[in-house]
Amino acid sequence: MAARDARLRVIAQANRGVSATRNTGLSLARGEWIVLADGDDWMKPGALRTWIAYGHKHALEIVIGNGFGFDATPPEAPPSPLYQGQPWDEICDGKPWMMRTVPNDDCVVCVWLQCIRRDFVEAYGLRFAAGMVHEDIIWSLALALHAQRVRFVREPFYGYRRNSLSITNSPSPAAVAGRAAGYLRVMEALVAAALDPRTGRAFRRLLLRQANREGGNLLHIIRKRLHDPELRKRFARQFLDAGYLRIMLKGATNASELWRAVRCARVYARYAASIPRTRAD
Repeated sequence: MAARDARLRVIAQANRGVSATRNTGLSLARGEWIVLADGDDWMKPGALRTWIAYGHKHALEIVIGNGFGFDATPPEAPPSPLYQGQPWDEICDGKPWMMRTVPNDDCVVCVWLQCIRRDFVEAYGLRFAAGMVHEDIIWSLALALHAQRVRFVREPFYGYRRNSLSITNSPSPAAVAGRAAGYLRVMEALVAAALDPRTGRAFRRLLLRQANREGGNLLHIIRKRLHDPELRKRFARQFLDAGYLRIMLKGATNASELWRAVRCARVYARYAASIPRTRAD
């Protein structure tokens, strides 16, 4: 296809993970818009045309699309969309985007639903954190911190293939440990943004609430998927030494979130109790 169409470029490089690959694409891109599709997914014909036309019509920096999940092949009948409670008819900046969607656990951090102006990406030097899992959360946080004109497209154009062999579904010890390390990196980014003096009180509260949720995600991975006791201890010690228990308590806005922090306190303390603190830790 690239041989027949000069707009297409095929880049070959050693496999360094999805973040490094996306960063290569961002560095080489020359178009007006950036879309980051995953290789095993599906897009409805005309999806990019619709998203980009929508971006032009409303002078947007970011168009956020909608999608649907499928297993083997895309369904013929109209699919049930992934997102149904977005502020469809509003243009908002990045922080209200998160404030409208995070409380309902409905924030679109899927990078494959984001259609972004390339000059916006370059203006802020946005790149993916290499060598980590859950990098899409940190990327989406960076978008939200800078964006001023964001709007959603309701129609589900993008098909997300549920892949049992994906990194996030892999049962291998290395993949599970990578997910745990990724959640710690996500919490670090959320806390850094929350504690920035330029962050307003309401948005700080929102970021700490999301950190509470990510702490719960980490707990689930450590308890249910990570079976190496030494790794459990090390991740628990990293969590406690970073002060994330206090962050989870600050981010709790209801009884469920408070209980999540209490459970983390109990479980992480138990896992970490038998490993001494060292300078390396």
